[in-house]
Amino acid sequence: MQISSKIILLFHLLQLGELASVRINFEKCEWRGFTCKSSIELPEKIDVTFQCNDTVTSQDIEIYIWGFNSPLTIASLTVQNCEKVHLHFSCGDNKAIQWLKLRNIGNLELMQPTVTQNPRKVFFENITRIDNLPADTFSQMRSLRYKPVCGFATMELEEIYFRNVSIGNIETAAFKNLSEIRKFEWTDVVVDKINYGALKIQFADNGEGLIVNCSLGVVEPLAFQITADRFTIKGTKIQDLWPSGLNGTSSKFIFTNNTVKNLQSGSIAILAQNVVIASNYFTNVESGAFNKVSPGLLHDSQTHFGKLQFVYDFNHNTIAHVEDKGIRPDIETYRNVASYLNYTDNHLQCSCESLSWLGAEVDLGFGYNVLKDFNMMILNPKNKNSCTFRPCMCFSATAPENVSAPLIPAVF
Repeated sequence: MQISSKIILLFHLLQLGELASVRINFEKCEWRGFTCKSSIELPEKIDVTFQCNDTVTSQDIEIYIWGFNSPLTIASLTVQNCEKVHLHFSCGDNKAIQWLKLRNIGNLELMQPTVTQNPRKVFFENITRIDNLPADTFSQMRSLRYKPVCGFATMELEEIYFRNVSIGNIETAAFKNLSEIRKFEWTDVVVDKINYGALKIQFADNGEGLIVNCSLGVVEPLAFQITADRFTIKGTKIQDLWPSGLNGTSSKFIFTNNTVKNLQSGSIAILAQNVVIASNYFTNVESGAFNKVSPGLLHDSQTHFGKLQFVYDFNHNTIAHVEDKGIRPDIETYRNVASYLNYTDNHLQCSCESLSWLGAEVDLGFGYNVLKDFNMMILNPKNKNSCTFRPCMCFSATAPENVSAPLIPAVF
């Protein structure tokens, strides 16, 4: 008969059998699921790994990171090959573990702590499912006063890595007011919903936020609030990006090779010196979707603002449908600073009727001349922007149905 067990890992283990429970203390390496080896990063310390017993089914592992007396020589703790893990980040006096690594976990449950203390680096890899990432899962002690049960923090969270992880819901303040972060990376991460204010991260100098080959469902307002030298989203699918869903300040913002189903008005709200939006597929772009992409500085460059060069590069994108003013950044601000605007090799799949506003000659009020100049840049044949449309009189050049043609302004 197979044994269903529950193991509580406090760096001691409590293994419960059918009716009996056996408490297993961490006494030495190579003992009751624990192995140790010299740390690659810190050779004078050890990396400790706990591996679930693959002969036992329905394993339920509970980890209190700071609730045990770990060896002073420990550098990292790895927990792997477990069916279910309950992870507690509640603070405690023990601060020895610098890196926590969870890999090859069936179901991971993050327990909401009263006061959170994270290791310096956290790695989640090959996690089949996290139903909910609660508030305060990732936070820092530096802004908190001393509490007797917590002690003083000897280190702070600096790096977060999620690789091949599936998440149902990320609550507001799950990544709470993080500062001096050096690296934030999601690779092959699936998230059904990211709530308002879920991730607020300020990076250290030269810090980087990276989202690669992910799939994001609903991204609510201010879901991402990022301040970083470099913020990159590439190869990612986004179902519904709400207003200011991507919000922040960056020296360089890169958005490439993504597929976005619905881009709501003002959904990308980024201040940056360099913006690259390239090789994306947008199914629906609402009016004002890029209007909050503006020139801005992350660091004081000691250079007069008017002498700086700002870049907005929008190239090789395909758009199935776009509303009036949908593809313009904060063009008025870009025109008031030294800027390089590139809008080339884009393809609009919209009907001719949907694009008629591009060739409008009527005066639409204050500031229209600037917007008209931007439209003419799109229509300029030298910029190689093209359109698929039915024959009509919107543009001077017509094309057979479903044939691509250059965008050439009409003569009215």
